[in-house]
Amino acid sequence: MQPSDPAYASPVAMIDLGSRSGTHQPDRRQRAAIRHRAMKKLGCLAALSALIIPNASVTGRSSLPPAPQSIAALHAALRAPNARCTQIIASYIKRALRLDGKLHALIEIAPEAMAEAVRIDATPMATRRQLPLACVPLLVKDNIDVAGFATTGGSAVLTGNIASTDSAAVARLKRAGAIVIAKTNMSEFALDFKGRSSLDGQTSSPYAVSESAGGSSSGNAAALAAGLGLIALGTDTSGSARVPAALAGTTGLRPTFGTIPLDGVMGLSPSQDVIGPMCLDPLDCATVLRVLSPKTPEDAQTLRGLRVGVLRAFITEPRQVAALDKALQSLRTAGAHVSDTHLRDELVLTGTIEAPGKGAKFASRSVFDFPDVMDHYLPTRSDAPTDAAQLLKALQGSSAKGQSTARVVEQVSSFMARRAGKASDPRYEANGSFRDRFVRERLDEAFACYGSAPCFDILVYPSVQGLYALAQTGPETAGTHRFAAYSGRPALAFPLGTAMTPVGPRPVSLEILGREGDDLRLLAIASTWQRLAGKPRIVDCDTPTGAVCLSLP
Repeated sequence: MQPSDPAYASPVAMIDLGSRSGTHQPDRRQRAAIRHRAMKKLGCLAALSALIIPNASVTGRSSLPPAPQSIAALHAALRAPNARCTQIIASYIKRALRLDGKLHALIEIAPEAMAEAVRIDATPMATRRQLPLACVPLLVKDNIDVAGFATTGGSAVLTGNIASTDSAAVARLKRAGAIVIAKTNMSEFALDFKGRSSLDGQTSSPYAVSESAGGSSSGNAAALAAGLGLIALGTDTSGSARVPAALAGTTGLRPTFGTIPLDGVMGLSPSQDVIGPMCLDPLDCATVLRVLSPKTPEDAQTLRGLRVGVLRAFITEPRQVAALDKALQSLRTAGAHVSDTHLRDELVLTGTIEAPGKGAKFASRSVFDFPDVMDHYLPTRSDAPTDAAQLLKALQGSSAKGQSTARVVEQVSSFMARRAGKASDPRYEANGSFRDRFVRERLDEAFACYGSAPCFDILVYPSVQGLYALAQTGPETAGTHRFAAYSGRPALAFPLGTAMTPVGPRPVSLEILGREGDDLRLLAIASTWQRLAGKPRIVDCDTPTGAVCLSLP
């Protein structure tokens, strides 16, 4: 159907619950609060599907429309004769209806997505060509404001926290033509790597419901791999974009600290929080980053002469070792200089052993910052607890109802106690300016090219240990997520192949750490390296335990 068809215009009008132009409307909070959970009910989604996709079935076994694997592929499809953005967005909604029941990756689907697609179709072609993200389906983590949606942070106690405006990052992507498809599930308040919220439960790996999708940006990674969106906005305080990207075989960027504005983000720790673009293709993340931070330096990086330091101590799982060694050999063949290395005080940097003379290990400052962050954030919001103390009481009530877990209540209670006693807590002193200076100095040594010591353009290590993780336990990182979080340097997790495991094929991912400002350089390196080493090929499959499958080379 074409946007001008009466049969098409009617369902758009029916599902459009109000413009999301970024200005508050008087009844938006009530409508969004009702829709927040209702739209996840399969009956409502089935009705929506029937309106916009003829003969669609939530439970049927009809083939799904293939999901484009890059922005370039989507735009090529959009240039085909008679192609429409409405068709593309409808296909993404259809995939969501079929697959998200296994994933629990999406908190709320955006019915206005179809109206936005109609707007893109009505845009003159000359204007559309100037939009780098025209018709690109965007997923947004549920701690980032999208006007008219609740910003819950993955918590049932904040379902009334309706955003009146878009966050700065979402607004920039919308102006570039992106269409918000859904808000995504996450670890409650972004507190861990497990990926469980009190709104929609545990996000599963796209490859098996019994496996963890990581966290805290779990819904983004799982949904991207399953083809429910093409780009995503996550956050990364200490690994939250990179860890789930590594498990899903997608790309997750932690940009140089301060690169992307955080206006409209529910924070965790101001000295560590960043917005992290997540994508299927590294070049797509480069496109997103250029929109979000136009002043980021460009870099046409080639692999010849690239100095690569491999932190070998963190690559231990045999299948991971074999796959990564193969990928590293492709770098050598391309002319890069690859050598094993280690960092001075490596185990201190990862929080494995205590910092010298401090009597405490390095850890995220969120354990002290969270109450102050909530005290600042909550009073600015509507229909939300007024401060951290009231939030804790609400969480205790939520836990009694079987929503928030006892673990989340314990964590927030612990954060409150740590704030009260931080003056005498060695962990507070160890994780202040001393920690950041200590980490920066040791990483600077690896990147500084002077004297006879080896120096590197990038450091390489895995974001997670092993190739998959069980949902009950979540992934193990060995602390490598801390390198970027504590130094402010950019880091990128991305896949370089597929390995067979006892549970089937799983992606093999690496993380690369670069110099401050080298964000686009890391993305260029990843894209070129993937072309040489190969990246996981995600294919649709119809299994009771997974949403998609990986194809072995």
